[in-house]
Amino acid sequence: MRIAPYLFALALYCFAPTAQAMEWRSVDKAMLAALQDDDINRHNDEPAFLEGISVSEIRFSENGFDWHLIRFSSDANSEGPLWVVPHDDENAAFEAMIAALHKYGGTGIAVNTGPTSTRRQAGYGLCGVRSAMVSACDPNRNFDERTPVFTRAILDAWKPGRPLIALHTNSHGFGGDGAGGRGDITMLDAKAYARGEMVARADGYFGNRTIAMLDNPDVYAILPYVATKAISDGETLCRDAMNQSGINVWHERVRRSDGSLSNYVALQRPDITYVNFEAKREDDLSTAAKAQGLMIDTYLQKCASLWGQPIPAPVSGR
Repeated sequence: MRIAPYLFALALYCFAPTAQAMEWRSVDKAMLAALQDDDINRHNDEPAFLEGISVSEIRFSENGFDWHLIRFSSDANSEGPLWVVPHDDENAAFEAMIAALHKYGGTGIAVNTGPTSTRRQAGYGLCGVRSAMVSACDPNRNFDERTPVFTRAILDAWKPGRPLIALHTNSHGFGGDGAGGRGDITMLDAKAYARGEMVARADGYFGNRTIAMLDNPDVYAILPYVATKAISDGETLCRDAMNQSGINVWHERVRRSDGSLSNYVALQRPDITYVNFEAKREDDLSTAAKAQGLMIDTYLQKCASLWGQPIPAPVSGR
């Protein structure tokens, strides 16, 4: 039995700082370059990109990993959704988040892994629900009771009566466009695809194919639900409305948490209404960002009953 790694992991868990002790630090617009965030730096010559948006940051260490989160808050409407971009290498998702903040307000939080924009955070320790020590932690597998600082730093920004909207842009799934891929992020059923059939995976529902930009099995919305419960009537109505607007929808059946934000919210925070919008990664960031924008618009217009209160009209004409 290897005692040392276990004791080290236990020490990390027991002596992790509490989320209540952490404070966000406001960042002046003139100091944004010091954040070393490539998403922000892409727009150094575009003052309007973050116009009307306040920026703050928080840095902390937990379970062997050093985290840097950047928060973007609408000055005009703080009561909008909570937008989350967990992966720093999914640049179009960041673009979509800022566009959504301008349009609908709220607060957005992005994980910054540094100027090289890696998918995982380097370090050595415990990551989310995993029991083994790892040298790199996927931020979207780090939501757990064992990671209270990371988890609460993001979820404490959520406000009741508002949805939590996660944004992801990923590489091709099974290759509906001939690009290949592992098929982890796709609407398609793996076994059927191996037989040459384009069939929706379990709990997957294709849209009506009326919008070309959304007519791709790698572009879809994810609505998680707990395996021991049925999909709610509200979520069914929401799905139908999105399908009729051309959006593919997958109901993610959650049995036990894999450490992702969707799984954690489904099992631990049923008070939060959650949706994740997946877009296929494109060379032109605006293509994927526009696809996510279309899905966001439809969701906020058609599914407000899920969180009990309608989202106010867009705060600008963007």
